[in-house]
Amino acid sequence: GVNTAAMNDTLLHTSSGRLIWPVYISMGQMIGHDGRMKNNGPLDGKLVRNQYVGTGAHFFDPSFDVGVVLYSDDEGQTWQCNHDGELVILLDWSAYYSKVNEASITEVAPGTSPGRLLMIMRSSLGRLFQAWSDDNGETWTRPQPSVLASSEAPGQIRTLPNGHLLCIWNQDSEEEVRRGQN
Repeated sequence: GVNTAAMNDTLLHTSSGRLIWPVYISMGQMIGHDGRMKNNGPLDGKLVRNQYVGTGAHFFDPSFDVGVVLYSDDEGQTWQCNHDGELVILLDWSAYYSKVNEASITEVAPGTSPGRLLMIMRSSLGRLFQAWSDDNGETWTRPQPSVLASSEAPGQIRTLPNGHLLCIWNQDSEEEVRRGQN
């Protein structure tokens, strides 16, 4: 079966009445580096003073995660998936893909630009990644790094009543990375 999940509090009701829900699909064998099934031990950690220390607040899945956006125009009776495929990080077209998961979406300027959506996604590349939709979630730009330096923790984004965007995330500094904190 397909392992699909979503971060809490990410269902969005747009000004057009559409429901938007970013989810992610975990692909691959769910076996960690130690040969055990996922969630059976700390899979995320750092070397601190030459000793491996589990540092995650939870155990990370040993899988590759891709994002998709589900949407409904009938109050959740039926759902469709974005038309342009799974969202992954592809910065080097000849070599490297990276996962994204636990996305959050907001409608940007709903009164002036209906259907313009911004999504931020968790990544393991030291930044939150972002993608844009101009058609109410049916298609998305390729995920690109945002200006927000981040640990491998999800962020949340909202549009405030005055139109400003509010993003809450866990920032990592270069020094924190050097010290082995994550």
